[in-house]
Amino acid sequence: MKNSIKKILDIADRTLYNWKKEGKPIVVLLEKYFTKEDLEEFLETGKIRRLENYDASNADPLFVEYIKFNLVSKIDIIKGKGLIDSFNKYIPNNIFTTILDDLRKEENIELHQRDSKKIFIDRIKGYEASLLEKPSKTQLINLIEKNLSNIECYVLIKYHDEILI
Repeated sequence: MKNSIKKILDIADRTLYNWKKEGKPIVVLLEKYFTKEDLEEFLETGKIRRLENYDASNADPLFVEYIKFNLVSKIDIIKGKGLIDSFNKYIPNNIFTTILDDLRKEENIELHQRDSKKIFIDRIKGYEASLLEKPSKTQLINLIEKNLSNIECYVLIKYHDEILI
């Protein structure tokens, strides 16, 4: 299990030891809710089959709260930049918030964890604004694809007004 956690987090033995000692939530989460087989399957395939059909719209409210609380800090680790700073680099905040508002309010789409990332990216691809140039769209989409999971996209869409304060 230890080796799988190190590979997923891309950290050394000493870092894992320190994080466990400090009680870092990500280490506690991985050890408590995932098996060694889950982590190995994820490393091999990029998926955990037993979680693929999980629907976040029925998620435990405590789990959603955990994701909301940790979403911004999770992205802070990536290249030393925060989520909001990274998004603002590629897209003005008001456009980003408008996209999230539109997705949350749109009644003719049924947003589920398993497709929220695709819906979010598709909406960014389709957004037309003179301020949103194609290279910025591409960079923003890449940032989302590489750094956010389906459930994080779902929570960001549903609760962005709480997260992006």
